[in-house]
Amino acid sequence: MSYSFQLSKPLVDYGRAIREWSASEARPYARQADLDHRPPSNWADILDTCPVPLGRIDTAEPDPIPTFDEGYWTSSLVFYENINYGDIWVHPTLGGGIGHLVVESMGTPEQIEKWYTPVVERGLPTGFALTEPHFGSDTSQVSTTATRDGDNWVLKGSKIYCSGGATSDYVVVFATVDKSLGAKGINAFVVPAGTPGFIIAKENEQKLGIRSWVTSELLFDNCVIPVENQLGWTADGNAAPRRSGQGGALGALANNRPNMAAMCIGLGQAAIDLTTIILAGQKAAFSPQRWRAVEQDLEAMNFALERGRRMSFRAQYLVDQGKEDRAISAAGKGYAPETVERVIRRCMQLLGPEGTSEELLLEKWYRDVKIMDIFEGSGQVQRIVVGRTLMGRLVG
Repeated sequence: MSYSFQLSKPLVDYGRAIREWSASEARPYARQADLDHRPPSNWADILDTCPVPLGRIDTAEPDPIPTFDEGYWTSSLVFYENINYGDIWVHPTLGGGIGHLVVESMGTPEQIEKWYTPVVERGLPTGFALTEPHFGSDTSQVSTTATRDGDNWVLKGSKIYCSGGATSDYVVVFATVDKSLGAKGINAFVVPAGTPGFIIAKENEQKLGIRSWVTSELLFDNCVIPVENQLGWTADGNAAPRRSGQGGALGALANNRPNMAAMCIGLGQAAIDLTTIILAGQKAAFSPQRWRAVEQDLEAMNFALERGRRMSFRAQYLVDQGKEDRAISAAGKGYAPETVERVIRRCMQLLGPEGTSEELLLEKWYRDVKIMDIFEGSGQVQRIVVGRTLMGRLVG
């Protein structure tokens, strides 16, 4: 298909159905999910009320998620924005994750068949273990080690903020086989849940936002896995990984970053819509000039979100066409969370003291978006990626 922002009616209708459901059925549980640091106990019953398929893994749905002309990655943006319009607690209950994207990026055909295809077909959850206590954005600083021992690898080290680490079928762990090589010594290893030496030190870490999302602290205490669990490994040694360990990590994140941007935009749109409704009920208290200024603020914020949508759609359109562009994905991730953070802050300012009250969800969404600006590559790093693409490697 040609590149266009005019979405097909079936995709628009699907997105609208999810948005209306997420606002009416999921949002009422948002505050409690934030306080409890987990989804509501009756989350499955809540999902049962959705009128369209969500791609659940906990039960068989009557119908699969439809296939749309726009393509998988482009259509996903509509899904992510609208499912998060109600609140962010819903999405992790559906399974997913990004560990399998690393398998697809770095694995051999046999590894893809074993660890990627079943995940895509059944929606199984996968984890991604990169961040360690001493570093965040600088992925070359990985210090978890992988030591060859005959037909096995032995992993030793720790990871923090591992998305889905305690609940996934397997976790893709990034470890160095030779610290003297820096980033070139990093490889990726598939570690199935329950492997001896794979220890969940903390199921869900305490954090500023997205508190209902499981982000785990993991320990690898002489964790032994077969040699074939190294992504890109072949018995004859003739095949090399299509990407380095660091490249595989960044590549997997690149394709998912527009999805993260879409999640932020969903929260930003929810904040604008909620603020608009409240202010409309207070219109009589504003002078005509002041009301026009409020309208201009709301218009500007909606325009800012639309710009973010267009950036993400462009990035994912290219992925669907097999022409992925890491810089364009970085631009979307660098723009949306920071912009939505400002949007929600302005919404709170327009509402005055009520805006920061826990009676509303604005302050919660503000915290959620702040974490999303850091997750999967901080906004600052994304802007460096864009700058280096435009101006050269020395930028930043």
